Amino acid sequence: MGIVISRIDDRLIHGQVATSWIRRLNIEVVVVVDDDIASNAVQISILKVSAPAEVKVYALSTDKFIEKYKKGILDNYKVMLVFENVYAPLKLVKNNIPIHSLNLGGIRYKDGRKQFAKSISLNEDEVSIIKELLALGVEIEHRQLSTDTKVDVKTIIGG
Repeated sequence: MGIVISRIDDRLIHGQVATSWIRRLNIEVVVVVDDDIASNAVQISILKVSAPAEVKVYALSTDKFIEKYKKGILDNYKVMLVFENVYAPLKLVKNNIPIHSLNLGGIRYKDGRKQFAKSISLNEDEVSIIKELLALGVEIEHRQLSTDTKVDVKTIIGG
């Protein structure tokens, strides 16, 4: 089984993720891959209570995830990867972690970002990272719910 879905959502695990994605795809393990969150015990506790009780939730740094994934620890589970930003998925792809598709769920607006869709705002560096992921063969789509129509990110950011 392994990685079923990879999603960038700066809200991490919340109602849409729990009800639309985790339940619909029968996800057994959610791994939040983020260097800062992996070392924040309070944030990890919040993540664990945000997911359905039957789902195991882990927060790992990018390096620790790469190490564990390459050992095959997650091979027998339906896994959802959740990222807060575009940087961790790029590092994973460059380290031969098989992220073939990536869902952009929500990246909120803040200074320095341009709004590309209702729930997607990116700065120039983030757009460059997305284009690099596309060039590496990752299919990137935007939708908030699993039942929404997929929107190819190229139609949002251009190129």
